[in-house]
Amino acid sequence: MPDRPEPPLALVIGGTSGIGRAIATRFAAEGRRVLVAGRDAARGEAAAAACREAGAPAAAFLPVEVGDPASVAALGETVAAAHGTPDVLVNCAGILQSGRRVLDQPLEEDAAIWRVNYRGTLLACQTFGQMMARAGRGAILNVGSLASFAPLSLPAYTASKRAVLALTEILAAELGPAGVRVNAVAPGYTLSDGLRARIAAGERDPEAILATTALRRFVQPADVAEAALFLCSERAAAITGVTLPVDAGWLVLAPQAQYARGNPVRP
Repeated sequence: MPDRPEPPLALVIGGTSGIGRAIATRFAAEGRRVLVAGRDAARGEAAAAACREAGAPAAAFLPVEVGDPASVAALGETVAAAHGTPDVLVNCAGILQSGRRVLDQPLEEDAAIWRVNYRGTLLACQTFGQMMARAGRGAILNVGSLASFAPLSLPAYTASKRAVLALTEILAAELGPAGVRVNAVAPGYTLSDGLRARIAAGERDPEAILATTALRRFVQPADVAEAALFLCSERAAAITGVTLPVDAGWLVLAPQAQYARGNPVRP
């Protein structure tokens, strides 16, 4: 009897918590092998255990500092030597930002956000994109944001996430001839642990947030994970270069609501 091929391998960088962990466990539930990479070993090992419980035939945590080229290169060497070329790469590591004005943006904060949100995504795409191109297959999924499309008052974060959208499109064109697809998701207000904590502390008004969405609901991490699974599956075999909003209709409601303030709809 010939050996059965191993299940597909998904590498989720930033998969230790929140949206990244939801994506990792969703891939696991499909029977894929999963590697969770990040900085926090305790959360990473817990995420890998959750993947095994969800159905992954194998799951492990690997440490990485996404903004450090040497660390990302070492991750690439470890994955290649022990597991082979990933079938899927998800870039979910990111730093959030509180509201600021461009003129008041500290350069240190700007540099830290760019180092993780854009440079970390770029480094992983370079390292694993080269591996996938040589293998002639693969799917890369980057994680953008509403800020990829809208000028939010988060100057470093917004610029970094718009750059991720552009990077996704450029890489899709470059890697397509090699059989590698590159897409992104753009989550809206996602009810992750971070947002829950801010709501509990009185720093966010949940009713005000819901009123900004067409569907009057929060995005759940599982919603983003479903979109990620689709874009990285053969069901999306003809889709590349797309950044898919998963935002409960925030992007469509925001301009309509603002326009209606000066031009109200009349019966």
